Amino acid sequence: MEVIWSEETFENYIKIVDYLLENWTMREVERFENNFNKLIDNVKNHTAICPKSKILEVRKCIIDENNSLIYKEINSKIFLVTIIHNRSYHIY
Repeated sequence: MEVIWSEETFENYIKIVDYLLENWTMREVERFENNFNKLIDNVKNHTAICPKSKILEVRKCIIDENNSLIYKEINSKIFLVTIIHNRSYHIY
């Protein structure tokens, strides 16, 4: 299944990696990237693996204790809507 990144998802991904590089070690960067890649693989194989949002037609998956991925399936493609910080206020 094809995965399509939104510009917002890409920007947030880069911000997280940059933050980890500046404030933590390469180990944390690799952990985040591994968690993210495993999650994408799981979503590609099982699009309904994560719970639906109560408000929007999207699904929310936890990447790690700090971040979650918001995505939706459109025409048999996975569209990555955004990555959010778990402590932030959001509509998802």
